[in-house]
Amino acid sequence: MRTYLVGRSNTTQPCDIELPSDATSVSRRHLELSVTDDGRYYVVHLHPRNFTKVNRGGAWQTITQDFVEADEPLLLGDYQTTVRQLLSALGGSNRPQQAPAPNAGSAEFQWDPERGTFQRPRQ
Repeated sequence: MRTYLVGRSNTTQPCDIELPSDATSVSRRHLELSVTDDGRYYVVHLHPRNFTKVNRGGAWQTITQDFVEADEPLLLGDYQTTVRQLLSALGGSNRPQQAPAPNAGSAEFQWDPERGTFQRPRQ
C-alpha cells in the first residue's frame, strides 16, 4: 500500500500531492490518500477545521475516513477534485489501478492502530 499526504502548497509542510497555494479552503495537511495493494482508494481527513466531502448519489457527504472511487467527486474545502486527478499530479500514469511511485524523499505511511489513522514511520 502507498499513502500520500495531500494539501495546499506551502513552504513549511510539503506534501506528496500539492494543491494550488491560492486554494485557501484546503489545509496544508488536508488528507491522506492511500492506494491499497488491491487498487482501492482510502481517504483519511486530517484537519479539524476544514472538511472533506464525497458526492454520492447526487448528495455531498462529509467523510472523516472512507473508501472512495477513482472518479467520485471530492470536495477539499471548496476545492473540487477526484482521486484520479490527485494521483495524476504525481506525474505517473492516469490509470489509478497502477499506483504511482511517491515523490523523492517521501516516506510511506503506516497504519497506526492506536491512533486509528495512518502515520509516517518514526525515524
